[in-house]
Amino acid sequence: MSEILCEWLNEEVKLSRSVVPGSLSEAFSTGYLLGELLHKYGLQDDFNQFSQSRVANAKLNNFLRLEPTLHLLGVQFNENVAQDIMTGQHGAATKLLYELYIALEKKRKAKLTGVAMEAMRPAATAKLKSFESVLYRERLKILMPRQADLQLQQISEHFKIKSKVVEDKIARIHIAEQRKVQKLQEEQRAHDIEKHHIGRRRQNEIMARIHAAILQVPKPKPSHTIKAIEAKKILKNKREAEDTYKEIKKFEESVAGNASAVHSQVTDSNIQESLQTQKLQDTAQTATGLLNIYSDDEYIRKIQKRLEEDRFAREQREKRRRKMLMEQLTAHEAEEEAYREEQLIYRLMRQSQQERRIAVQLMHVRHEKEVLRQNRIFREKQYEERRLKEFQEALNREAALAKQEKIDYEEQIIKERERHEKIAIERAQARYKKHYAICWEVINQIIDLSTKVGEYHLLTNNRIPLKLMLDWKEFFFNGTPMYEQVSIQPLPDEPSPEQLVELNKMNLLDEKDYGEYKSMTGEWCPAEENSENKPPLNNNILGHVLRRLMEIFYPPEPKSSIPVFPPFPIKGCILGKVLSGKTTCIKYIEKACNIQVLSVDSLVQEAIQAFLKNEMQSEHNVIPQEAESSGEQNELSVRAQLGAASQKLLKNGKSIPDELLIDILLEAINQTPPEKGWIVDGFPMTINQAKLFEKAYTGIDPEAEDANSGKLSLVTDSRAPNKPPVASPAFDVSVLLDISDTVVLKRVANLKSDKSKSSQTEQENNNQNSDGEILEEEIDLARDQVLHRISGFLDTWPKLEKWFSVHQNSLVKVNAEAEESLVCETVKEMIMEEIAKKQNRRSAQEISPGKNLLPVTHQDLLPPIPVAPSSVEPGSEEWIYVDEPLPKEISIFLVPYWEMVESAYMNTIKTILRCLRDEQHSVIYYLADVRKKFQDYLKCPDHKQEFVSQWQSDFNSVADDLREDEETKAELHQRVTDLRDRLWDICDNRREEAEQERTNIMNDGWVPDHRGIAMNHFFSLMQVEVDRFQDTKRLLHDYYRAMEGKIPTDNHQDFTRIPLLDINDVEQKEDKNKSRRIPLVSWKLPSPELTITKSKSKGTLQKSAKDENFENGVATSGKGENLITDTWQTAVTAVSDMVTAEIQSKEMEEEKERQQLELKEGLKSSQTLSGKATGKGAKDAKKFSPKSATKKKGPPSTASVVEASPVPITPEELKKRELALKIKQEYFTALKHEEVATKSRLEIIKEKALAFVEELTMKAEEAYKDLEKWLGSRFLAEMSSVEKLIEVARHHIESSSKIQYGITLEETDFFISSDVKVIPDPIPSPHVPHIETSGSGTLTISQLTTLHKQFLQVAPKAIRALKQFKSKSNSSSKREVGDRGKEKKDLEHQRTKRNRQFPKIWLTKYSWLKYDDERGIMFCAPCRKHNVDLGENIHNFCSGTDDFKLEFINMHQSSEAHAWATCVEAASTASPDIASAEQMLKSMNSITLGRVENIFRTCHAIAKSGRPFTDLDWMCKLDDMKGVDIGSVFRNDKSAKMFIHFIAEVERRALKEKLEKCKFFSVISDGVTDGIFKTAAVVYVRFANEGKVNCQIVGVQPVHKTDASTIKNTIEEILQINLQLSLASQVWSRKFVGFGSDGTGVMVGENSGVAKLVREIQPCVQSVHCSAHGLKLAYKGALKNIQLYKILSKVLRNMYYFYHNSPSNKNNLKATYEAIKLRPAIPSRIGSSQWLPHLQTALQILLKGYPAIVLHLSKIERDSRASNQQKVKDLLHLLLRMEVVKFSHFLLDVINVLNILSRVTLDHNSSIADVFATVQSTLETLHMYQTRAGPKECLMETIQHFHGYQLVGNGNISAIRTKVLSNLVKRLRDCFCDASQNVLRATTIGSFKLWPDKMKQEFGEKEVSVLTKYYEVILEAASVKIGEVETEWSMLRSELYNRFQNIQTLTWDSVNSDYSKKYPNILTLVDLILTLPASSTETERGFSQMKLTMMHLHSKLRSESVTDLMIIQMNSPDIKKFDPQKAIHLWNAT
Repeated sequence: MSEILCEWLNEEVKLSRSVVPGSLSEAFSTGYLLGELLHKYGLQDDFNQFSQSRVANAKLNNFLRLEPTLHLLGVQFNENVAQDIMTGQHGAATKLLYELYIALEKKRKAKLTGVAMEAMRPAATAKLKSFESVLYRERLKILMPRQADLQLQQISEHFKIKSKVVEDKIARIHIAEQRKVQKLQEEQRAHDIEKHHIGRRRQNEIMARIHAAILQVPKPKPSHTIKAIEAKKILKNKREAEDTYKEIKKFEESVAGNASAVHSQVTDSNIQESLQTQKLQDTAQTATGLLNIYSDDEYIRKIQKRLEEDRFAREQREKRRRKMLMEQLTAHEAEEEAYREEQLIYRLMRQSQQERRIAVQLMHVRHEKEVLRQNRIFREKQYEERRLKEFQEALNREAALAKQEKIDYEEQIIKERERHEKIAIERAQARYKKHYAICWEVINQIIDLSTKVGEYHLLTNNRIPLKLMLDWKEFFFNGTPMYEQVSIQPLPDEPSPEQLVELNKMNLLDEKDYGEYKSMTGEWCPAEENSENKPPLNNNILGHVLRRLMEIFYPPEPKSSIPVFPPFPIKGCILGKVLSGKTTCIKYIEKACNIQVLSVDSLVQEAIQAFLKNEMQSEHNVIPQEAESSGEQNELSVRAQLGAASQKLLKNGKSIPDELLIDILLEAINQTPPEKGWIVDGFPMTINQAKLFEKAYTGIDPEAEDANSGKLSLVTDSRAPNKPPVASPAFDVSVLLDISDTVVLKRVANLKSDKSKSSQTEQENNNQNSDGEILEEEIDLARDQVLHRISGFLDTWPKLEKWFSVHQNSLVKVNAEAEESLVCETVKEMIMEEIAKKQNRRSAQEISPGKNLLPVTHQDLLPPIPVAPSSVEPGSEEWIYVDEPLPKEISIFLVPYWEMVESAYMNTIKTILRCLRDEQHSVIYYLADVRKKFQDYLKCPDHKQEFVSQWQSDFNSVADDLREDEETKAELHQRVTDLRDRLWDICDNRREEAEQERTNIMNDGWVPDHRGIAMNHFFSLMQVEVDRFQDTKRLLHDYYRAMEGKIPTDNHQDFTRIPLLDINDVEQKEDKNKSRRIPLVSWKLPSPELTITKSKSKGTLQKSAKDENFENGVATSGKGENLITDTWQTAVTAVSDMVTAEIQSKEMEEEKERQQLELKEGLKSSQTLSGKATGKGAKDAKKFSPKSATKKKGPPSTASVVEASPVPITPEELKKRELALKIKQEYFTALKHEEVATKSRLEIIKEKALAFVEELTMKAEEAYKDLEKWLGSRFLAEMSSVEKLIEVARHHIESSSKIQYGITLEETDFFISSDVKVIPDPIPSPHVPHIETSGSGTLTISQLTTLHKQFLQVAPKAIRALKQFKSKSNSSSKREVGDRGKEKKDLEHQRTKRNRQFPKIWLTKYSWLKYDDERGIMFCAPCRKHNVDLGENIHNFCSGTDDFKLEFINMHQSSEAHAWATCVEAASTASPDIASAEQMLKSMNSITLGRVENIFRTCHAIAKSGRPFTDLDWMCKLDDMKGVDIGSVFRNDKSAKMFIHFIAEVERRALKEKLEKCKFFSVISDGVTDGIFKTAAVVYVRFANEGKVNCQIVGVQPVHKTDASTIKNTIEEILQINLQLSLASQVWSRKFVGFGSDGTGVMVGENSGVAKLVREIQPCVQSVHCSAHGLKLAYKGALKNIQLYKILSKVLRNMYYFYHNSPSNKNNLKATYEAIKLRPAIPSRIGSSQWLPHLQTALQILLKGYPAIVLHLSKIERDSRASNQQKVKDLLHLLLRMEVVKFSHFLLDVINVLNILSRVTLDHNSSIADVFATVQSTLETLHMYQTRAGPKECLMETIQHFHGYQLVGNGNISAIRTKVLSNLVKRLRDCFCDASQNVLRATTIGSFKLWPDKMKQEFGEKEVSVLTKYYEVILEAASVKIGEVETEWSMLRSELYNRFQNIQTLTWDSVNSDYSKKYPNILTLVDLILTLPASSTETERGFSQMKLTMMHLHSKLRSESVTDLMIIQMNSPDIKKFDPQKAIHLWNAT
């Protein structure tokens, strides 16, 4: 399309600037080229004012000037289209140019100028277009930003980028500083740790010195003197000394007696001993005999044991008694000694004085010595106490240090846990992102696939080919995009990534199609009826030939030797995280199972130690490649050499490579005894180590591939050697000690206690200092590296797990979190079980070969008997191939030749199949494009509407008085007939043009051309197969000739070429010397020359042309099938001819060789053999004649060859002949196999070609039939619409009425548009005015009535015109002048018919009755005067009646209309001062008043329920049927509208009275957009009086412009019109305190919002953002990006629609509820205005009814007959996810909290203080939920089941709930940030919920001060004494706290009832606080009510009527409480 438009613009129009298809959007974005295009067609006269600039103003100017011209052409053009073109929207300019192209072509064909088109356009349409142009200009200016704004946006973008760069730079600097600070902190931490270690070391040294310095003070000897004195005191006090002395005496005597007895008995001891021994023996023998009889041995032993115990006890008691006696004796001796000393002293004292003096001196010396000794003892005690004190202080310091170290260690552990949790969260997020990316990619693929399927459903009429579906399925499974990303036709040298993707897609489909073609499956699978034509299996002979050539050309590489290790009982490894218990288990297994344990770290250390110790080599253990040149190094052992390499790397700061580690490990395995198995500790740690170890141990590289694999693709050798058997893996068992990260961290924390124990052991045993330090360093190292080692293990383990579980199948997992002994036992059992399994396998392998051994017999040693070759088919399993030596040149030539053949075959096949795919897509797109273009062509606009509009205009212009004339009607009918003929002509022309278009489409030749192209592709496939056969034949020919030792011959025969079709049909002359490489065959038939002219025979000619075209298509299709068959026959014949020629040539060559051989043999045998033998040989030679060879099909048998030997042949010659015969058999068999395979493939290609051509022809025929069907249906629809139009026109002609609404005839649709009126409506009645007062220059109602009477007196004949004037001015007349004239004629006719007389006496009886003598009618004067009409046709007292009956007069007198006329007459005759509603009501009787009350109540009910005004009619009829007297007038919709207005007026006046009484008020406003008003504003007022809050609606009014100034003026107009309230007036502005809105920028903008404009009226006005709206924004913002919330919402929504849309599902669910004994609850909807309660209800139903819902869905899922099984499966999958269930509980907790806040914000009685109090409690509750789960969520913290159903998934939603709560708290604070303002924060005193429980002196004082200061002017205007406010606050607060215990339950209305007179000032301030709006939810309710009302009222209403309805619905009392008296009074007064 773009190319056609560009060709038209560049070549035909010749614009000043050439355009290309890719730049249409950019070239036409300015509008200049559009203006130039229209100017060239003479439509744009002001083109010189167009600008080529790209600035916004220039574009705006150009498109403003384009709009009238485009509308003149009928092009769809509006501001949105202009904006799309100016912004360069893709496709917008192309679409407009296409419409312009069609419109301009029509204009060119019609030869109309712009002036003519403007003149032809109807006036009404032109006027409408002018209004639309004005609106277009205004809207386009709004939509198109100014150039300054665009430049400002660019500048701001530039500065944003610059600021971002600066921020990034600052961030990098900040990060660098943080890293620097972190580095300093780490250095400081290391310094502190070193300092701590030094301090501890010093402390240990000090403690050692203290222990060494302790002196062991010997214990003083006991003082005998002191003990004697103490013993004396004790003996004196207790008097026990005497008893003790007596016992001692007795004991001494007994001891002395026993001693003498012992001395006397010593001499006789020997004699007595011998006698006693003999006696004991006799006694023992006697006792033994007795005991054996009468006793038991056990009983004797017990007795003996008891005797021994008693003896031992007596001895112990004796020892204790002796000890006590000895102590008593010692004490007695000490007492005696003291007594003796006293006696001695006493005796000495009695000596001389000198002796006394000496004694005194001695006593002094002794005393001094004693004192010195006591002092020394005391000093030693002091020293000891000091040492103990210092030691205790040292212990306390050590304890304090240990405690501090413990605290530091705990903090470090906590930090490590936090780091681990952070790393775990990051890993979980990474996994989630990866999973999310995969799911996102899959979903995108699914969406693309669905879109693709849908697109092709439209393109193919729901007949998508299976091939396309399989291709898309291949794309989907390979993850490639469905749609084309970029074109690859001009492929550059360096393709882009998108182009590489497209190439990959193309290659993918090529490989898939080639695979199907090669195996003849899928699309190329033969049909069932031709299944025998399937190509034969593999050509084994050809495969053998090619494999042999490949082995010669590509000799196999020698295989490396496999390392040999002894058969160990067990080979294993134990893996796991750090501190998982690997070393512990291995040590246990080493002791228990006698298995060698290998630790890589230990092995490396041992190797290094061996190098350092110069460990010498043992025999055969040197590694040559690692040995160095020096002699000393060569003598080192292998382990020492490996240790040297390791130490060298470690010294250089490098890590040991994996190869070196594996060499060390293998060396250790070699040193392991064969009878012992080995287990590796913690190795391998990476997948690379595992693969290297596998390769080194088994000698098999797991990643190696076969070098010769894949070189042969077309054929395979069935006898090719298979791969060697897979060796056993390196590890018999791999044990994983599975442990969680949390347990690892706990074990790290427990290392502290182990560390302290090791330090204590170190202090106790100083010899183990070095071991303790090493242990401490290992613990510190493990603690520091634990997180890194855990992360490393988690990174490398997935690949290792796949390796050990999938490749090795040896992985066993053990739970390492159990007890240590249990884990060790489990691992031991696994090891022992594996050892037993391995031993069983080994024993089975040793036994199985012995069973298969059989004795070798003599026959086995004999050579095999040769078998005749004819009995074995060549190529079979028994056939022995001929493998004679080949010249090297043959393989060098044939292998590359065959590789070239395979490559060319594959590439050509792929290219042809790709072309066939493209051809299939081309056919689909072409036919779809043909259908779409023809449908668009059928929808092209025509000129019917212009004729229809012109006819309607002419029809409506006929005068009304002429419409009744018959001649006029006949003329109008004739015009209708002419219009019908003209429209029919247009339809016929359109049909003929469409038929011509269809014929052109059928004759464009696209289908035959592409049919020929497709046939050429199939012919190319046949050519490829023939080429393959020729190449294969040539290869086999050369190969077998080379084996026979012959030179391969050159094949001079040219390859067979299959002719192709000449699509272009261009005559090409062939060169005589050179033939064409590919022959061509003519394809196209001669095109019929059809000359179709516009004549009477046009239809016949078109039909003949169409039939001829169809016949040509059939002929072309038949010719195509014949060509395909002929070409196939040519290919098959060529193949057969080649085989026949090859056989004949081979036989001729053999015959020639045989003749030469016979000639030689004949010469030799003529000399030796007889003639008979010669004859016999000649006779046998006939068997091999060429004639016999040709008769036999196939090679001759071996037997015949042997029999044909004329003479004895040498064995060598015989062997040579047998070899030649065998070669011939192999060659011909292979050739025949290839011939059969080629013919079968050619047959399948022919079938597919015929099917493709047939399918293409069938699709084209279907498309052409669809075109014909659409054409016929279109023509019939157009004719039907014309008939409908004619019927409507004739109906209006017969009814003599105008066609009020516009008639539209568009395409096939005819309708009357009620939105377009061609006749203007009558002028609407003005607003009901107020009671007028007489004044100068104005007329009252009474004066106007008098003037009316004067007019009647002056011009009585002009009564009709005057009545018509009155009816138009009052809008109460129901008939027009013409109707009244008609009624006059009817009345005159009836009067002349009846000829009755009027009784004049009635005039005196009925004062209101009048009689017209001229007309002969009677009428009611008040009814006619005030135009009160009952609507009767005959007895109408308003217009008059000639039916003079008294019953009619009485009926009219009692009618409601007459009563109403009488009231109006009374009001008009009375003076304005006297007339009142009460006097008017007095003139009504009780019956009329009752009727009016009933009507008012009915109208109030209609308005209250939101019913249409037209319901008054049928409701009145219903009242009539019920017997309710409702009257006969005021029963139409106009009356209902009038009465509803007065009812609303009563409510407005009541609202104004309330506002006048109150001291403050606030305005609440919001905007709405609906179908009635494009934009409307609704206004509420909120006021508080004595603590009671009121919020009522004021009115609704449309807003013409949504800017702040217009909205503010609209609000003022609503208040002024409905309440006569002017905000600008001083009276009302001083009461105006607050303004509430929804928070949009237009409303609360700081610079130009409505709130700012309102503050210009009153600066103290406080603007408040709607709290309910803020809550909604906060909730949606917090859960916006939560994927789990989206899933849950989708589940709830799908569940609702699943049960809501299916009654059967709903009933089944209810039955399920009853079955499990639950109360039924059907899933409810979510969303709408009550979004939070709906969501809460839906979640509650889901969680309560979860078992029933899941049970019901499970039943449906198991039901295979269910149509919605997949949807149910998806729902059930989501419902059983633990994350969804847990998140549902969590979300329900959150919504329960938010719902309380929502109820407060939605309550119109709530103040700002109430909202802020609820917000505060909400935030506190959400903060609490951040630390612990809510009440619902607690139910799901630990369980894995919910209502008995097992949940899947980990259920970890901690990250999500943290994010949701943090976001919600943040957004709630942001949305309720108004609480931070001082004035709004001060309003919190207005809520008793925020008052403290106990009175505080300072509570509220600051808030009261802020409020009085801010509202000082308003409070003074409200007569508030500001100086007394704070005092009254203190006193009121004290009284309330003293009087009421629970202050939070108070309300301000109750406080006002008690303290309004006592504290009026502070309570007035409280009323001001309550007046401030907390939300604008009342406006939302108003909008909802208005939309609900307008949904029932299917007509347009004025804003006044909408306001009346809203006021009644929102403000008026209920239907039962409504009193209509005030409304009736107002109605009468007005």
